[in-house]
Amino acid sequence: MSEQDTEKEEEGQATGEETQEKAEETPADSLADLSELESIKAELQKEKEKAAKELAEGEEEDEDLREVDYLQKLITLSVKFDHHVGMWLMTAYIDCGMKYDHRLSESYMSQLATIQSFLRLLEKVDGVTRELVTKDCVVKLRNSVQMIHKNLVKPLFREVELMKKKPKSESLELFKTNWNERLEDLQKACDFEYQVLDVKGFFIK
Repeated sequence: MSEQDTEKEEEGQATGEETQEKAEETPADSLADLSELESIKAELQKEKEKAAKELAEGEEEDEDLREVDYLQKLITLSVKFDHHVGMWLMTAYIDCGMKYDHRLSESYMSQLATIQSFLRLLEKVDGVTRELVTKDCVVKLRNSVQMIHKNLVKPLFREVELMKKKPKSESLELFKTNWNERLEDLQKACDFEYQVLDVKGFFIK
């Protein structure tokens, strides 16, 4: 065998060995790539779960803030109804020369005060308890307003309508304006929790 043939044979063997080495290296490299890919996917999944958790916590916080804001509005409503009955309605009765039933009025104001107390307690509570008691307070507030309208408001304005000479009473006008405004607020509050509760029948025309 010539020296040239020997060199060619050696080159062929070297090339075969390199090819074999590359073939052996390829699976290892692929496994490394797959491992890195799995690691990236795992990191992305963690980030996704973290983002979802933060979003859920943010939504819960927003919902809690909405509930607290709703409670504040209900408390303000009950306080204002209490004030309207105890202040302007009583004065309107006097201005119109009609007898004001203090005991009946005080019983309604006591109901409103109780509702206020429950609502204030709910500011420190969350979850299902708050939701259930809030709904109950909305119903009770609506019922109290209904009874005030039936037994105190309606009789007064019915008598005023029958009077030939209308009394000049600033309290009467203030009560009417504010009563109707509060009813609009109460209707919104009812719509927030209940779609069937209606207070439109208690408006003063």
